[in-house]
Amino acid sequence: MRTLYKICAYLIVALGTIHLVFTFFNYDHFTLNAFWFAGAGFAIIFAGFLNLALLKVNETTVRFLCILANLICTILFAVALPLLQQPQVLIGLLLFAFATTAAFMERRD
Repeated sequence: MRTLYKICAYLIVALGTIHLVFTFFNYDHFTLNAFWFAGAGFAIIFAGFLNLALLKVNETTVRFLCILANLICTILFAVALPLLQQPQVLIGLLLFAFATTAAFMERRD
């Protein structure tokens, strides 16, 4: 399970990075919408980093923040799915749902 969780965390970082890079393809100019789009990519990346931190540190505060970030991202992807029916949204939903479950199950060393 831990290996799958680590793979999932790296995939979350990759998803966020791809999202961030697509800012340059989706927007011709740096507008407020482009700024929010890029910010969402950074948020996904940082959520992935929190999952990697939990795998490394496994401390109560990191666990709490990681689970909170995963739950929020899961909810946001679930809300976005009917509005934006594209594969990356479903992938994000599945990755964060798995990461939430894995973070709950991660044992303290």
